[in-house]
Amino acid sequence: MLGPEQLNVTPRLSPVIVESSAAINVSEKMAREIGLSDNQIIRGVIATRGGLIKLLMNNRELAWTSTKKFKPGDGIDFRVRNSVNGKILQPISVEIAKPLTTANSVTGSGEFSRLLSLLYRPSLDSIQKELFKPSVARNFLAQSLDPNPSQTIDQIMYSMKSIVPSAVREALLGSGLFGEFFLKNHVSGHLDTKQLMRKLLLSSKLTGSAKGNVEQIIDEIESRQIEALQAQQNQEVSYNFVLSFIDANPVEVHFHRGTIEVDTPFSSWVINLHTESEGLGGLWLKTTVGSNLDIDMTLWADRIEATEKAKEAAPSLEKSLVEFGLKLTKLTILNAPRPSVDAVLFASGHVLDVKT
Repeated sequence: MLGPEQLNVTPRLSPVIVESSAAINVSEKMAREIGLSDNQIIRGVIATRGGLIKLLMNNRELAWTSTKKFKPGDGIDFRVRNSVNGKILQPISVEIAKPLTTANSVTGSGEFSRLLSLLYRPSLDSIQKELFKPSVARNFLAQSLDPNPSQTIDQIMYSMKSIVPSAVREALLGSGLFGEFFLKNHVSGHLDTKQLMRKLLLSSKLTGSAKGNVEQIIDEIESRQIEALQAQQNQEVSYNFVLSFIDANPVEVHFHRGTIEVDTPFSSWVINLHTESEGLGGLWLKTTVGSNLDIDMTLWADRIEATEKAKEAAPSLEKSLVEFGLKLTKLTILNAPRPSVDAVLFASGHVLDVKT
């Protein structure tokens, strides 16, 4: 998918073998929260927090007591081992940032600070879900340099009434997650959301809160690019993007697939959807696709009328899935908001799994 060179936000690193760094003991609880599995290779980054040196790993802070002198920004690779009390992180290599020249030192520092700000961006509601509502999007995108806003809208917004699988694929590719990858490999395609936001940012018409909203969208997309990279480094897949419609409110989509182990050739896919429908209220759908293409779905709905409509539509849904070679083995419909969880559990390696 992407690589660190596509982000273009960190100085080049050089690998060094770690010999004297102490191993880190991690409790079973912490191991589950970080998403550790035996023999996994995982990377941590040295950072300072309140004057103390910490090891940052999958959005969690671990105490770092190694006598080896590391500086903020150094990345350390660990191999995960089982122990009686949990897991052991055994250091195997470290990437130390090369000193920057005087001419580039200010730029390098700023880029690294931005990387950290994106990496630890607070968990917020997606601003894209607000700005790409049909009632807002046309006026918002009219600030584009494009003299015909409808052409721009057609490139990034779809029709809910005629949605097809290929449209979801196009929306993912146009989400901005892959923009740098496409540029590097000279892949031509439609204008993606991040390109559009940068185009709007350059517009002299953009001021005040409108400019701030555009900047937040760019930050949101780039933060999700980093999340996808973290997942990739853990041999997982995690794509989080917003699917926008001209005739319905946007839907936030999250695809996740865990690490494929040597003795387990298939890892389940989890697809999370969330939207705020004007007619049906808040809707949350979690879909798990198993190894035999079995489908397990759980729907949470704010309003009782939404759950009733979902139950009425269940037979039609099951029939539609069969046409794609899928089998609906379980459908749970709940008249309640989806339970909230600690934001750290949304990091790479974690998928909300509510037993009902």
